[in-house]
Amino acid sequence: MFQQILDDLISHIPESLAATFNDRDGEAVASRTVQLSNEALQLLGAYQHVVKRHLQQAVDEFDRGEVKQLCFATDQHWIVMMGAKEQCTLVLVMSGDGILGRARFHMEAAVERLNAEL
Repeated sequence: MFQQILDDLISHIPESLAATFNDRDGEAVASRTVQLSNEALQLLGAYQHVVKRHLQQAVDEFDRGEVKQLCFATDQHWIVMMGAKEQCTLVLVMSGDGILGRARFHMEAAVERLNAEL
């Protein structure tokens, strides 16, 4: 079922290049790549907890709330990460001309579906 949810997510975001759903240890539970190597996607999934932890430490200085989403851009891509139940994470990579709001909307719906399966 996890794979179907990622496939649906990719189909709703035309600019998407890859998505992965990772467990608390950074291991891929399911992944889908369109134009991104599996190795690159695995690295993003493995390091997302490290990135989130460091960002949370910085945010704690002014906001005690939990970091729920991470979004960053390179010259050519958007990378969006969202937390799910049991410390799992959904990671999406899309081209830089993608619409970030649409991606976040569909990712939030995907996280709800993923959480229901956990």
